[in-house]
Amino acid sequence: MTNQERYEEDLKIIPKGGNKAYVIDGFNACIRRHGYIGYLCGYVEVPDGLIVDIDEIDCHGGITFNGKLSEFPTDGYYIGFDCIHYGDWDSITAREGFSLINQTYKDTEFVLNEIKNIIKQLKEKQ
Repeated sequence: MTNQERYEEDLKIIPKGGNKAYVIDGFNACIRRHGYIGYLCGYVEVPDGLIVDIDEIDCHGGITFNGKLSEFPTDGYYIGFDCIHYGDWDSITAREGFSLINQTYKDTEFVLNEIKNIIKQLKEKQ
């Protein structure tokens, strides 16, 4: 399946500008899709009282968000990452003919696995 085909299938799970909430091992999490470019971002709520050095969390591209957003499932403090790094395929650059052959679309399953990896690391810090 091509990147474009995987992307189009994945839009059925989370459309552009949409999000999907999860509770995994007692942690609130969500996946959000950028409204214009369409790439995915993954977020995990950090439990109250847990101090986290975001530079110590291993995930795709590193932690690129820490804070609160009204669009999250709860109004807690979240950390998150995005899938718009070098090597990540996106529909806009592909449409413009700029995609490289080694780029891959990071789908919902990929992001969910990264969220689970973050949760595992947070559980180890508790």
